[in-house]
Amino acid sequence: MTDILDLFLFVKPYLKAILVLLVAFFAVGLINRQTKKLLKTTVLPVDIQNLLRNIIVCVLWIAVLMYVMGELKLEQILMPLIGASFLVGAAVALAVKDVLGDAIAGLFLLLDRHFDVGDEIETMNYRGEIVEVTLRKTRIRTSDVTVVILPNGKIDSAGWVLHEKKIKQKV
Repeated sequence: MTDILDLFLFVKPYLKAILVLLVAFFAVGLINRQTKKLLKTTVLPVDIQNLLRNIIVCVLWIAVLMYVMGELKLEQILMPLIGASFLVGAAVALAVKDVLGDAIAGLFLLLDRHFDVGDEIETMNYRGEIVEVTLRKTRIRTSDVTVVILPNGKIDSAGWVLHEKKIKQKV
């Protein structure tokens, strides 16, 4: 009888971890879908909606994995790895700081709505109509039909001039 009890005590954390992962898989999927529906009712751009959903899903999975690690008594083994991953993350962040700067500037440009697709702006010695604004880049079509792709961080730091839209008159 003690052998069965010992086996059960040994297997119990693993069964609990598997059950938590299965429930989390369905729960995180449900929360992801509900968040997507909720965010579609807002005026946030699609890029921002996707970014927010991804952040929520990542935070949920990190919480689940931390719980599973605690249940399996892996904290002592994995703590140095978690610390090292933060150092690697900091190194990567420094390596891609321009990309992150463009993304943050794009986030502010998209949220502030200073200009939108179809507006005519002048920035960084380019003047033209905005074709697309994404999280990292803004595309401008100049008068000679050239599409110029500019990083949002440079646009935000250089500034821009917003020109009035030319109203096309019907004859």
